[in-house]
Amino acid sequence: MWFFMILCYLMSLLTFFLLLLNGLQGYFHFKIFHANHATLAILTMIIYLFTKTLIIFYFVGIGVSIKEFMIDNKKSGDYHKRIISVKRRIYPPLLLNMLLVMILFISGGAVDTKHIPGWIHSLLFYISMIHFAKTAVIEHQSFKESTSIVIEMAQA
Repeated sequence: MWFFMILCYLMSLLTFFLLLLNGLQGYFHFKIFHANHATLAILTMIIYLFTKTLIIFYFVGIGVSIKEFMIDNKKSGDYHKRIISVKRRIYPPLLLNMLLVMILFISGGAVDTKHIPGWIHSLLFYISMIHFAKTAVIEHQSFKESTSIVIEMAQA
């Protein structure tokens, strides 16, 4: 549990750094290790989607683990219901952020092929980054709450 939670935090930090770097690269047109904006965007999307999928499956796994622990140890309580409420709180903003960033990535290709103006892509970047930050706060609160549920359950 701890390994995956720490990995989620580290990957989220890496993802934020890559998104920010990619945004700066789009504005100032510089290369990083001979990678242009589009190449770095592909790498960023792969790491971003891996990170968000890891977070989703962390909460799926913690829910299953709590349910199995309660059955195996004949525990009573509302621990499983509480973790489900955590998942209901985190999944909508997390999935919306994934959608926003994927639209951002696709709109970059539309800008390159001159199908949409660059300002739309820039606006999507700002919206995605602001939502990414808000989602990160919700993720952190959800990680804290899930940890407290597990600790409380283990002590009972």
